[in-house]
Amino acid sequence: MPSSVGHGLAALSAGWALAGVAVARRARLIQAALLVAIGAAPDLDLLWGRHSRETHSMGAAILVASVAAWQRWPVASTRWRIWLAVCAAWLTHPVLDALALDTSVPLGITAFWPWSHEYYQTGLSVFGPISRRYWLDNFWSMNLASIGKELILLGPVTAGVWWKKRSQRAMEDTGALHGSL
Repeated sequence: MPSSVGHGLAALSAGWALAGVAVARRARLIQAALLVAIGAAPDLDLLWGRHSRETHSMGAAILVASVAAWQRWPVASTRWRIWLAVCAAWLTHPVLDALALDTSVPLGITAFWPWSHEYYQTGLSVFGPISRRYWLDNFWSMNLASIGKELILLGPVTAGVWWKKRSQRAMEDTGALHGSL
């Protein structure tokens, strides 16, 4: 399963792709922090021993996105965009987990909860394993190698989405300026 770094980058990319990058610096920081937190949040289920279950599903994404839109989390300008950005950001978590080899029983994620309690695993190993067994000799080297791979795979995607959305906004601002002259 990917680290919080990989999950945060994927969620940030998905959220920015659907909501756009906020204009003001403070708003950008809040937006980015929320999207990163949303991407990592499904792993909070580790605290109560139900990892890869309900929180790693479309049902959870729909619930969280609905709450976010209802409460108008500062992720986007409209409730519909908030819902889309939060839902997509949350869904990146189970997608990334499905693209990593799961070695902990039960294998896979309950991607379609509450409609199904079946566990699904793709069998792909795009992302490296993240160990929580800090007492092992290779704990740091294995985890740092996995995080490095996530940065190599997801860093350019996040940077590309940020650049594209910022460029689009600049073009819209320039177009609006020329249209008003």
